[in-house]
Amino acid sequence: MITLSELCLLVGGLYIALHLPLVAGPSLSRRLLAAFPRNSIAGAILAAVALAWSAWNVNDMPLGLIDNFKAWLWVLAPVMYGLVLVFMNELLAIRALGGILMLAACPVLEIQRLNESCWTWVLASLAYLWVVAGMVLILSPYRFRHAMERYCSTDRSCRLMGAGGIMMGVFLIGLGLKVF
Repeated sequence: MITLSELCLLVGGLYIALHLPLVAGPSLSRRLLAAFPRNSIAGAILAAVALAWSAWNVNDMPLGLIDNFKAWLWVLAPVMYGLVLVFMNELLAIRALGGILMLAACPVLEIQRLNESCWTWVLASLAYLWVVAGMVLILSPYRFRHAMERYCSTDRSCRLMGAGGIMMGVFLIGLGLKVF
């Protein structure tokens, strides 16, 4: 199992990697962010990740009386993936991203609760923010576009948004190296 220190380093590195393009190339990043919600390739990839991760989680859960049907999960998951691509292709990239955000919170909270440091609230708060953001993205994916129009409308605001994400990543890496 991954340690809390390794988790902080991983999440901090992801924050830096995802926010660095906003600082380095804000105009290109703004165009990519504007095109992302309707990108069918990104939607298909993210939906596959979200559905595979969900199937993995359901397979590990104790389901009581329906445990006998878990063998069908690996048949149903690809069928569901095909149905999602056919019937839910509208703004699929954003919805799948929301699902991944909600799924990512679970391992973070599991690892965080086993540690007794007073700094674990940082990761718990971050995980709960991911859950809320994931729910918003799934239920109303158009809010992604509204947020990007508000927070990344100019190159300067895009750079500020990226710098904030990079600072959060550096903070998490510092927590991983010094605290945990």
